Amino acid sequence: MRAPSSKAPLMRDDVYERIRDDILSCALQPGAPVHEQALAQRFQVSKSPIRDALLRLQEQNLVDVLPRKGYRVRPVSLADAIEMYELRLMYERECALRAIEHAADATLAALDEFRTGPRGRDMGKWIAYNRRFHLAVAAASGNARLGRAATEIIEQFDRLTYVGVNSAVTPSGVQKFADEHGAIIDALQARDRRRAGALIREHIEASRKRTLATLANPAIVP
Repeated sequence: MRAPSSKAPLMRDDVYERIRDDILSCALQPGAPVHEQALAQRFQVSKSPIRDALLRLQEQNLVDVLPRKGYRVRPVSLADAIEMYELRLMYERECALRAIEHAADATLAALDEFRTGPRGRDMGKWIAYNRRFHLAVAAASGNARLGRAATEIIEQFDRLTYVGVNSAVTPSGVQKFADEHGAIIDALQARDRRRAGALIREHIEASRKRTLATLANPAIVP
């Protein structure tokens, strides 16, 4: 008897990942309608893996099911953003402090790659660079469960990052963000718990203020 083919679950996972990436990068914008048939045609699959992907995304609070209408990308609300920033501060600060205590010198030295951000105004590249930096700090914590929890919240921040920094992504703005990352890296490599904790709080608070100010615009939040 032949072993069951793994093609179907891999295809479903690929569809899920691509739709999720579109939501997090705001290629599918908050509040946008989502239609099974259109996605099935785009990915050249049946509706079944599309439906499975959308239900998974509903569980992650990224998609809303609208009775008799289909789906929509869940709007980014002020309440959601406030809760996510609270979680982000708790997780990222704790990850940084654990990294100071437990990470090898080589692990902290590897963070030097994030001292310089991408050039130009390509939002996709900037968001990817920002995400990779914060994920690297989370991974350096040495606590697998904490790292996974931090990773989940960091990845969901991509669309909040898009909303909050879109107008700030200029050559000087990108360098300012990179400089903030560099200061955090300095504190981590010096194993300075007090400074690292303070810098992470300032970094996240600045992001929170930008994002909440933007979300106050009715054109952004339906």
